[in-house]
Amino acid sequence: MHVSTHHLALLAATLLLTPFAHAGPKEAAQSAAAGASQVATKLERAVVHGVKAAASGVEHGARAAGRAADKLARKVGLPPGAPASGARHAGPR
Repeated sequence: MHVSTHHLALLAATLLLTPFAHAGPKEAAQSAAAGASQVATKLERAVVHGVKAAASGVEHGARAAGRAADKLARKVGLPPGAPASGARHAGPR
């Protein structure tokens, strides 16, 4: 009978891992619950991080738009922050 080193390695790995394969349903459920809890925690942190990044991006965009409007107003001779002459209330006349 010819036994290759691949077969011996597979047999050794099987014998080493066999004692850990007999976990009961309770241990398996606890392990699954712990894994799910970790995933939920990571997901929550990722969502919070994303929301903060989005809010920061909106703030940055608003500041940039405000600076651009002030720069344009100075170029056309209006005081910064002043509404344009054509900007009136858009209500009924």
